Amino acid sequence: MLTIFMTFLIILFASIIQATTGFGFSLVAVPLLSIFLPLKDFIPMLVLFSFLLSFFLFKNLAGNYNKKRIIILAFSGLSSTIFGIFMLKFIDDNILKFAVGCIILISSVLMLFGIRVKVKVRILGDIIAGAVSGFLNGSVSLSGPPVILLLSNEGAEKETFRKTLTTYFLLLNFISLPIFFFNGLLTRDIVLKSLINLPALGIGMFLGLIIGNRISEGHFKKITLGMILVLGIMSIMSAIL
Repeated sequence: MLTIFMTFLIILFASIIQATTGFGFSLVAVPLLSIFLPLKDFIPMLVLFSFLLSFFLFKNLAGNYNKKRIIILAFSGLSSTIFGIFMLKFIDDNILKFAVGCIILISSVLMLFGIRVKVKVRILGDIIAGAVSGFLNGSVSLSGPPVILLLSNEGAEKETFRKTLTTYFLLLNFISLPIFFFNGLLTRDIVLKSLINLPALGIGMFLGLIIGNRISEGHFKKITLGMILVLGIMSIMSAIL
């Protein structure tokens, strides 16, 4: 009973963060849910919820996005998602979480000190970010960090940042769901758990949109960087403890 209650609260909190910033759903949910459940028991549910969140937010967020860029990111992600799912099935959870946490933490610290990586050929940066994102999506449902870091590194404006991430997540998760299903990971039990937690998702989306629309550009960037830093630490801690 405690696990059901805590799962509901975590989904609620994570969806508020996602609707506010355009990312963070899995970044928040994975470390917290892994305290109560093994990754294989909730990763497919998070991918399903990420798709539903992205679909809702795409229709309700302002801002522009580059269609060509989204396609490059999504298909690069698709190419590595299957490999990520293979890792989820056969590699220890803690190894994956620790590796992801280290990458997030190091990247966020570099950005905190104003260090940016200059990518001369943007399409190459998009392909690399998309491929790493797809691998993490399939293995630990953390597709966000590589693309978040890519956009933060470029200093993308608030509305462009949120719309680009949301569009990318929508396309990637739409493609990923059938892959999870055919690999036997999106089961009847996962669907039932998703239905139980669906109200938390809906309430969180509603509250997050209200909060996100009231945050200034300057505060948004500070919150985004702070979130990345904290969640990197959380991922590492959940792997160690």
